[in-house]
This record gives sequence, C-alpha cells and structure tokens, in this order.
Amino acid sequence: MRFRKRPRPKQYEETSRKRAAFLTKQRREREALPLFADIIAAGQHSVEEEMARRAEWWPRQQQDRRDERAAVWRKARARLFALPAERRRAIRALWRECPYPADPHSFADFLHQIEVGKLDIARPGWRFHARVQPRTTLTPTTFAEAFRQIGRRKLSPSGVPGDADTLLFCGNLGKGILFVDRFVDPGGEPAVTFDVRGVCSSDDLALIERLAQAAEDRPVAARLVERPLPRTEDGAPAEPHRLLILACSATKRRDVGWIDAVDRYDGPLWQTVRAVCPDRMRIKVAVLSARYGFLDSRSPVEDYDARLTPDLAQRMIAGGMNRRWPRPPSARKPDTYSDSPGCQIASLSNHGTRPFTDVALAGGHLYIGVMRAFLDGFRDLRCVAPDARITEINGPIGIMRQQVRGWLEERWP
Repeated sequence: MRFRKRPRPKQYEETSRKRAAFLTKQRREREALPLFADIIAAGQHSVEEEMARRAEWWPRQQQDRRDERAAVWRKARARLFALPAERRRAIRALWRECPYPADPHSFADFLHQIEVGKLDIARPGWRFHARVQPRTTLTPTTFAEAFRQIGRRKLSPSGVPGDADTLLFCGNLGKGILFVDRFVDPGGEPAVTFDVRGVCSSDDLALIERLAQAAEDRPVAARLVERPLPRTEDGAPAEPHRLLILACSATKRRDVGWIDAVDRYDGPLWQTVRAVCPDRMRIKVAVLSARYGFLDSRSPVEDYDARLTPDLAQRMIAGGMNRRWPRPPSARKPDTYSDSPGCQIASLSNHGTRPFTDVALAGGHLYIGVMRAFLDGFRDLRCVAPDARITEINGPIGIMRQQVRGWLEERWP
C-alpha cells in the first residue's frame, strides 16, 4: 500500500543559526516591553541551557509522534481488513491513485469518507466523469450551422493547383467527422461542387446538397469521395498504407521555439524511428502526446513537461473524436487552440480517401489503452480500413525497440 515512511528519531543538531535565532527571540521579548526589560532579562536563561533542554526533549518528541502515527495506522488497517476481500481490493486500488498524502491520518479519513458515503469508490471526485457529448448538428437548417470553415487553398476540381479558392469545411451530422471541399468551376456544370469525405449516408449527402444549394446562387452538386483500395486476388491490399502511432517521450531536445515532433522527442523509440525510417513520407508516423493528444509527427511542437496519468487517459477517451487537445488555458477562451484526433489522423489518410491497412501501436500500457480506444473512431472515419492489421508493441524498452525496427522494416510480426 501507498505509505510514506517517517524518519527515525535522531539527536538534536545544534547550529550557529539556531543559537542566533534564540538570542534574537530573547532580545525581541525585552524590546517589546522596554520598561520591564530588566525584569524580563532576569527570567531568561542562557543559550547553553536552552540547547541542553532541546537536546533532551527532541528525541522524545520525535518518538512520541512516531508512536502516534503507528497507532493510527494500525487502527486504519484493522478497519480495512475487516471489510470483505472484494471491497478491500477495490479500496486498496483506489488508495494507490488518490491524491491524498500517504500518511496514516489521511488514510483513516479516506476510509471514514467511504464508510459514511461521502466518497464513492466507483466515481471518486478526482476523476473526470464528463459525459461524452460530441459536437454534432443533427438537424441543421443552414450550411453554416452544420459546417465550419477550417481552411482555404488554391486548387482546381481536378486536384491540381489553380486560381480559384477551394474552401475546406468540417462538421458532424451525427455519424462522425465530415470534411467538405468546395470547388468552384465557373465554366463547368454544375458551377460549384462539394466533395464530402467521411462516413456519410445517402440521406446525409442529400441534406448537404440541399443546404449548400440554399447558401449558393449557382447550381450545386454534392458527391461522396471514395477511393477503393487496390487488392490482390486473395483480397489482401496491393499497396499497404502503413501508420505507426507512437507514444511521446519524456526525453526531449531542449531547442528553443517550435520544431517537428519527430525531431523534438529523443527517447529510445524515436531514435529507432529516425534511424530506420529517415524517409518520413514512406511510413506515416503519428504521436500520442500527453499535452497535444494525437498529432502528426511532422507537426511542430514546443518543449513541454507532461505525463499521461490514468485520469488524463480517461479524459482523452471520454472526449472522443471531437475533443481538441490541448485544452484552452481558461474556460472563457474559445476552443480553437488545437485539433481533434479525427482531424489529425484524417489528414494523414488524405481525409479517408486512402485508409491505412497496417497500423502499429507502440508505447506504455496507458498509451496503448488510449490508442486502442480510438481505433473504432478512426475506422468510422474511414481513416483505418475495417480489415486493417493492428499490431500492439508494448514491453521492456529493448524488446520494444527491436519490434518497432522489425515493423518498420516489415520483419515483425
């Protein structure tokens, strides 16, 4: 169990600072009542006598406090072991993660709160228990209500650079994130085309076209962009699209400013990735960061110090595909400080037009748990193929480096 040991009793250590502090205390007592300074001085004892007194009672006081702590600890443990085995295991597991100090008095109060019903074992107050409420627009009345513009680029409907502005929108009609590209072709028919990427039914596609037509003064067409995966005769992907999701590293380069995440993290696994796969376009690498959430490894990050705790992992999972990380520094700030996991992974898979067929998850058990929880969401967004091979890499760091190298070189498993 979590318990902070108390130092053993030791002899009083006399120092010049303690002697000077005692003399200062006596002087202030005399200066506080100047008319009675002589009477006060007559009742004060010398420094040597004070040090001798402290040397006598100091070890005894320490031992008394140790005995008091031990008595409280014995009583608390007796109350714990009087409970049924199943409840006792749950309480011990909760005590290991609770933020209370690891001393007997805090443990006794911890048990008392459970007994009186103030603390619920299943829902302790220090855990995040927010309901999963994705930002969806189930019944939009306008296109602006359903979708938010997130980008602008110069691109023609054929996919080559052009002079017309192509607007990128993002929204959620209830089945997942949808990315919509608005192309303008003045001489074409129709003049405005909306390409939709993501999980979109026929009814949703018709709704998008109806809302877009109401917002435009020219003919509009909405189409669902799907790219069938080339496969061999036995059904296997002919050109595997591979993704490595790697946990962030506590060891980082201390460069000032913002640098790419793949260069910022300097842990053993990231050193292996840089050594084995210098071509960052052949295999896509994403990072699960305790601060930034899911992130493209080519995205710039600044130096930070944060660890993934069980509470933070649960908050990430509860936030779902639409929760942005990092969170705003204040609740009054707009929630526009970063991207959601769906946006990051969707950008790596060309917004679902080229889903990943081979995915590797590498990191500690907390990171693996978060990555595993988001896989279904990535499949719903068509970022990961339904029959994609999923490889989990978790274990001692030496074995993990070997397995990451083997996966990158297509030798493992």
